[in-house]
Amino acid sequence: MVCMNSSTREYFQAVSRTRELSTLLRPPPGTGCTQPAPREGEENGGQPGVFLRGWIGQARRAGAVVACGLAAAVLHAAPGPVVTTEQVRAELVAHAPAGLRAGPSLWLGLRIDHQPGWHTYWKNPGDSGLPTSLQWSLPAGFAAGEIVWPTPRALPLGALVNFGYEGTLLLPVQVTVPAGFEGTSLPVRLKAEWLVCKDVCIPEEGEFALDIPARAATVAQAPLFAAAQSSQPMAFDGVPQEAQVDGAGLSVRLSGLPADWQGRPVRFFPEVAGVIDNAAPAEGRWENGQWQARIALSAQRSASPEQLPVVLVGANAAAGVRVVLPIRG
Repeated sequence: MVCMNSSTREYFQAVSRTRELSTLLRPPPGTGCTQPAPREGEENGGQPGVFLRGWIGQARRAGAVVACGLAAAVLHAAPGPVVTTEQVRAELVAHAPAGLRAGPSLWLGLRIDHQPGWHTYWKNPGDSGLPTSLQWSLPAGFAAGEIVWPTPRALPLGALVNFGYEGTLLLPVQVTVPAGFEGTSLPVRLKAEWLVCKDVCIPEEGEFALDIPARAATVAQAPLFAAAQSSQPMAFDGVPQEAQVDGAGLSVRLSGLPADWQGRPVRFFPEVAGVIDNAAPAEGRWENGQWQARIALSAQRSASPEQLPVVLVGANAAAGVRVVLPIRG
């Protein structure tokens, strides 16, 4: 019989857990990870006199397998262009039809393909949610711009209304190439974070890597970038009008909206969160080619900006119109 005090018992329990980990984390074939051979005196052999040395040897060898297995797992998880979860497939994509020339010759983007029923969010997510964020790692001299957000859609959720995207989405970013760039390729690294929701919300993230040839055209994703461009809100070329705070509402009058919107409902998407009651329907009408509406303000509004950038979207329109409204009152 071998007697153990509490410290010795805890040690043996730790060794046992280490052995279990070595089994769970055993690396796949081809990684080059093998369990070290026992040292002299480390075989137990059932002799009490070498009991402790036997456990030490098993712990050493199990620890080596665990360390090697973890290293193999890290190597197998090296970033690539695609990250897949149960809710989305996300991919880092590029578009450079003339190669990498000095100036804004390169577009990068995160493509997100949502599983049916799942969605991610716009720059203003609405009543709940978080916008997708992109953190770029590029060589010195390269400058990535802001996300060019496509026109969002309203996503009702019970008494709430959120703003975001379903289906296939591309979040494009324009990149400026520095003068004098002479590399043969451009290594791009991206860390992205997004919140994807259905009946529940799941925060997800991914690290992406892509090498772009410098002297050849990169055009495989041209249709995707063209579709994203066609869904971007257009700049408003009408006469700017002031929006007037009227009690608990915001009165808006706009002329010069697209002619094919005439007589149709128009959706109001504020770029600033916490100003508008997103769930309240806009009281809008058309009069002599002018869209007039009263937009309910949020009873808990956290901002009272002097200017309010908004995206207006006519019924069945693929892209909206971006307007910056000066606010009075």
